[in-house]
Amino acid sequence: MVRSPRFFIISLFVLALGSSLSAVRHYETSKVKSVEQYWADTSLSTGPLDDLLQDQTCLSSERYFLACANAVLTVANRFNLTLGFDGSLRDVSHASTADLSSEKKQLEPWQQFYAAQSPVWSKISFEKTWDELMNKYIPSSQLPMMVGLGLNGFISVFRDPHTYFMPLDMFKEVVSKADNRSASLGFSLGRSSGRYVIRKVTEGSPAAAAGLKRGDILLAVDGLKLNGLMQGRVSELLKGDMGASVELLLERNGQEQEVSLTRTESTVATVSTRVIEGIKPVAVIAINKFAKGSCDKMKESLAIVNNAGVRGLLLDLRDNPGGQMEEAACITSLFVGPDEKIFEVRYLDAAKKAETYFGGEEKVFDKPMAVLVNGASASASEIVAGALRDLGRAVMVGERTFGKGSFQEGELWAQNNKIAIFETKGFYYLPSGHSPQMTGLEPDIKVHFDNISMGREADQFMNPLRAPAKKVRSLGKFAGAKDCLETEEPLPFEDMQLKKARQVLFCSQAIAGVRL
Repeated sequence: MVRSPRFFIISLFVLALGSSLSAVRHYETSKVKSVEQYWADTSLSTGPLDDLLQDQTCLSSERYFLACANAVLTVANRFNLTLGFDGSLRDVSHASTADLSSEKKQLEPWQQFYAAQSPVWSKISFEKTWDELMNKYIPSSQLPMMVGLGLNGFISVFRDPHTYFMPLDMFKEVVSKADNRSASLGFSLGRSSGRYVIRKVTEGSPAAAAGLKRGDILLAVDGLKLNGLMQGRVSELLKGDMGASVELLLERNGQEQEVSLTRTESTVATVSTRVIEGIKPVAVIAINKFAKGSCDKMKESLAIVNNAGVRGLLLDLRDNPGGQMEEAACITSLFVGPDEKIFEVRYLDAAKKAETYFGGEEKVFDKPMAVLVNGASASASEIVAGALRDLGRAVMVGERTFGKGSFQEGELWAQNNKIAIFETKGFYYLPSGHSPQMTGLEPDIKVHFDNISMGREADQFMNPLRAPAKKVRSLGKFAGAKDCLETEEPLPFEDMQLKKARQVLFCSQAIAGVRL
């Protein structure tokens, strides 16, 4: 594999974009550490954000104006506040009924306000509003985190949505870990018709024990209504300490119900394996994220699968937000061998040459495969799914993927060596020449669920990234579901995407040149 001497190259999760809402708080092995504590440990001062929010800077151009607005709004949201065009802070419940659940929706009125060039426009002071937030609303213990959120809100607009700051220890102890202990409610959220809807409930979790189901609408958390709140704010409301309870107001089939959940400690495995028995048994390997050691765990899983005598494999990458690309390339090579190109990186800096990545591992599984994806499959999971399809190794089943094809390089921030800054440096391209950035990947076999969306980049952000065009090699398409035969054996669970993927493995047409 081509490797670079940089601090690290990582295509981080959709979580970092604020578009995947997961009710999880992470913990270090020795003691509990919240996101707030990681930021507090950096001792980040207000200086960097104070410098950006100077009135002269914020009024110098539309991009600066919107970046300043987003910085202040991002912090205000954490205290259930929004911002009026006169610079006043207002309670969200008393603000406009407009949908403010994404950066783009929140900033579009500000963009129109700037374009109108009204007399009020030149008098607004984000600097004064930030001072008011600090003095009246932000506890001193939360100030480093709020400054970090404000900085990220600013560069999301001024630079791009994928460039951001993160406490270095948080990256080392949480993000890059293969398995994390967490205090979790056990569900994740998406959006449907402007409301927050449960996408997934984890087996054995407090949410599962309380009977929460996919499709339940989340209306309020601890009495605070979620209508109009930013996704990041909703995520914050769902986080809390182990053993703490949270009161949820849900809607199911038009009926409201209150549910009390208590966060319990659990460990979410990076890779999980099971076998669906039957006349033609198949294995299901699910990858939760691509973290350090994921490839080694996949080797262990494939050893189990090969010994089980299965006839095919379903690789489940649904709701996988991404992770380390070197692990993704390594895992892909287990199915295609060491010499196949997995992906290519091309830099925004034209002076830098493109780099090609190979997995470097011997092929250990050569039976038919289907890859399951959905709208929350992003980044590294899109590379794995796309490369396996491009190389003729697997058929893709499910929904169009999220569309995260940019990569960030992390380095220590010059103003605080306890913080890393991840800057977008370029884009990933699949063997076909296609980049999933913004467009995502269309599956060969489409199987949709309840129209619960993760919210795509173009819908969420003011300045979404689009990858430069590259010539795309024409690839053969899978014939389609019409050539597949229904299996005689019923599945022991209701999962239409998994059912269809299993069905694909028993098609009359061979998958990847191998017949069952």
